[in-house]
Amino acid sequence: MEEKYTEQQVQALYEAYLGRPADPFGQRFWSFALDRFDADIDDVAPFFAYSREFRSTSRKLDDDELITNFYDALFERKPEDDEVAFWTAQLDSGELRRGEVVPAMLQGARPTDQEASFAKFSVADYYASNVSQREFDKDQQLTLDDLRSNEELYADLEALDDEYDTLDLEVVGESLEGRPLYRAEVGEGDKTLMIVSQQHGDEPLGTEALVTLLDTLSADTEYARALREEVTVVAMPRVNPDGFARWEQQVAGEQDVLDPRRNSANMDLNRSYDADNRPDPETIPEALAVLDVVDEYEPDLFLDYHHQNNYLGEDGELDTMSIQWATNPEVAPQVSETGQRAAVAIANQLEDFDHAELSLFPGSDNPAIARNGLALEGTPTLLVEQRGLQEMDQVAQGLDTDYSALASAIATEGLLSMLGVIESMADGSFSELDPEDALMIAERGERIPFEEIYATDQRDSLQWASEDHAASESAVMPAEAPVLGVQTDNDLAAYGMA
Repeated sequence: MEEKYTEQQVQALYEAYLGRPADPFGQRFWSFALDRFDADIDDVAPFFAYSREFRSTSRKLDDDELITNFYDALFERKPEDDEVAFWTAQLDSGELRRGEVVPAMLQGARPTDQEASFAKFSVADYYASNVSQREFDKDQQLTLDDLRSNEELYADLEALDDEYDTLDLEVVGESLEGRPLYRAEVGEGDKTLMIVSQQHGDEPLGTEALVTLLDTLSADTEYARALREEVTVVAMPRVNPDGFARWEQQVAGEQDVLDPRRNSANMDLNRSYDADNRPDPETIPEALAVLDVVDEYEPDLFLDYHHQNNYLGEDGELDTMSIQWATNPEVAPQVSETGQRAAVAIANQLEDFDHAELSLFPGSDNPAIARNGLALEGTPTLLVEQRGLQEMDQVAQGLDTDYSALASAIATEGLLSMLGVIESMADGSFSELDPEDALMIAERGERIPFEEIYATDQRDSLQWASEDHAASESAVMPAEAPVLGVQTDNDLAAYGMA
């Protein structure tokens, strides 16, 4: 394999043995040690198992409880009875010790577990790599517990409005079934970015990312203040709440529910932006509300977040995000070029997030979709299609695979893409991005049937902790293992890292 995914391996050990993400110093130390000594998690796991931190929290656990904790930490699920029986038998017989069982679990994990752990620990790695030691939170949540219901979304938006003077919240319309459509505004900059999520009710993760973005931008931090001074962000999360409510009905087991992708008049919101045929308020009030906000703010850029099916790229990885600017031939070149710059900003931002696989969406020139319809009226646009459509359909069908770790990685990717655009607009680099660079983004791969996405042996993310990574017999670890947890600068300097 080309990638070793050292950081994800370190995060797995911290989560399994210590019940928390690796702090920045610990992440740096152990990643350096694994790479420097050509070692693997088999070599370092015993240090974690014999650490004071592990023994203080887990010494009273019997083997059944320990295995259950390991499964939850690694794979975000409870083990089946036969899995518990297998691993406890390994421990009872002496075939494995506690310091050996986690690497063995990872190396022998089934594909869905490999994917969940890779997603979870990619998020953990990004967090540890982008937070200071002082700001590190050992209780940082790495996975989504659940998706917000409509009521929870409204309550959270209202709570943000109450907490932050920097956020302005307004109901700007209603869905066909009378649910509120919110517009949130943050910032006072001259540049305006508008972001819309969930025009299709069964595509929810952009909404989760957007709420986190509003919280991040509204906070009283130096980072948020710098962005607010330069950019005004206008957000409309979940503009198809009726469709999402029907998706929730499907999850609850109801049959014969109207397609949650559409609104309650069976209309596709994202086919309602033809400039020559403004939406009918009697059948598509949701799209009309979006257009009213566009007319009010005249944004410099419009981002539209969706989900797509699964596509396998030439590198053997599933595309996690596909993007496309306005492609209708009647769109002014400078309008399309702004969308291309946004694509480049996103590509740059996602380079350091291992879970991200970016590609170009093969969009049409249909003037009725938001990406083209708004651009024909002079608003630069970028469509953002993320992985997750088929997974959300699996959830709606009642299948029991837990996608919380994958969902968190997708939502994190969405948040990072938003911040990448905002940061480049704020620091002035956006206008200097070369639109031609967007054409260098790989084309989206071939669609792969859902039943095959875990059968392929080409995906690194399904092999990231496989036996291919087993340490060689010549691997040699430091003679003196560091104390687990926070490392001092002197500890790091001893291994050439400070």
